[in-house]
Amino acid sequence: MSKVTERMTKVGLLAILMIMIAPVISSSFVSGLVDFDGPRTIDPGYDVAFTYTIDTFKNYRFTVDISFNETVDPSYTLNVIFTTRAEWDEMLAGTKTLQNMSLYKVNTTVYHAVPLQYDVVVEDWGDWTFIFLNLNAAEFLTQIRLARQHVLWWLWIVIPIVVIVGLVAYGVIENVTKYERARMDIEKAMKKLTSRGEGERKRAAYWLISNGTKEELPALSQMLDEAKPMIRENAAFVLGGISKRVGDKSYANSLLKKYESEEDEAVKEAIVSALCDVASASSIEIFEKYILSDHNENLRFRIAEALEEIASRKAVPVLVKVIEGDNTDTLKIASKRALEVIAKKEGTTVESLMKQS
Repeated sequence: MSKVTERMTKVGLLAILMIMIAPVISSSFVSGLVDFDGPRTIDPGYDVAFTYTIDTFKNYRFTVDISFNETVDPSYTLNVIFTTRAEWDEMLAGTKTLQNMSLYKVNTTVYHAVPLQYDVVVEDWGDWTFIFLNLNAAEFLTQIRLARQHVLWWLWIVIPIVVIVGLVAYGVIENVTKYERARMDIEKAMKKLTSRGEGERKRAAYWLISNGTKEELPALSQMLDEAKPMIRENAAFVLGGISKRVGDKSYANSLLKKYESEEDEAVKEAIVSALCDVASASSIEIFEKYILSDHNENLRFRIAEALEEIASRKAVPVLVKVIEGDNTDTLKIASKRALEVIAKKEGTTVESLMKQS
C-alpha cells in the first residue's frame, strides 16, 4: 500500500468514525437532558420540600415547567427557589429566611391559574439546588418538569460538521494534488529551495539529496551567499547530502570558508553537518569545537561518525576527551569505534592511542 493510499484510508476511517460517534457525544448537548418529568405530591413545610441538586455544571440553561393537578384547591400556590445547597441548609437550620437569602437564582411563586415556565442559566461551577416548597395547609399534586441544555449546544453540531468537512476536503485536495506534487525535477526542486513555504523547501531538499547530481553542486555553493539564512541553511544541507551520495569531497574547503564568514548560528550548524558529509581532515578543528560543546546530540554523533571516516591521528585527542568526558553512551561508543578504525590504520591499539594522547 502506497503512503498516499494509506493516508487516504486513515482519513476516510477517521471521517466515518466522527460521523458515528458525533451524535452520541453531542446528543446531551443538542437535545438536552430531562432530569425530572412527572407528577409529584408535595407535603406542606420546609423539611419535606421536593429538592433537586445539581453539581459542577457550567453554562447550562435549566428549564422549569410546573402546573397544578386539576383537583388542587385554586387558592394554593407553590414556591420555587433555586439556590446553593449551603443556603438551603441554613434555611432548614433557621438561621436564614426566604427574605434574607443572599445567593439565589430564582425565588418565585407559581399560581394555580398560571402554569410556570422559567429558564435560568448557571454561569459558574458549583452546587445548586431546586426547591419546590409547599406553604399551604395540605399536600397537593403538581406536575414538574426539569430539563437542562448547554447554552452553546449548537457547537456540538457545528464542530463535527466542520471536522468531517475538513477531513473530506483534505482528502479531496490530497488526491487532486498528489500527482502534481509528485512531478518533481531538478529545475523545479532547485527553484523550490528558495520558496517561502518551509514545507516546499524541505520536500525539495530531500528530493535533491536523493536525486541530485554533481551538476547542482556549484549552484548550491553559490546559494550559501544568499541574503536569507533559511536559504543558506537549506543549501548547506543539500550540498552535503549530494556530496556524500555521489562521493564528491571537492567542496570541503568552500564549506570551511563559508563557515568562517557565516554569522547565523543555525546556518553554521548546517555547514558543520555538510562538513560531516564530505568528511575532510581539514574540518577536525571545527569538529572538536562542536563535539565537545552542548550542541544537539545528533550533530555530535554525526561528527563522531565523520571522524571515523576521516580516520586521522589528529582526531585522537578529541575522541579521547569525548570518551573520558560526561557524555552519552551512544556518543562514547561512536567515538570509541572511530578510535578503533584509527588504531587499525596506524597498526596499534586503542589503549596505546589513548595513552599517547
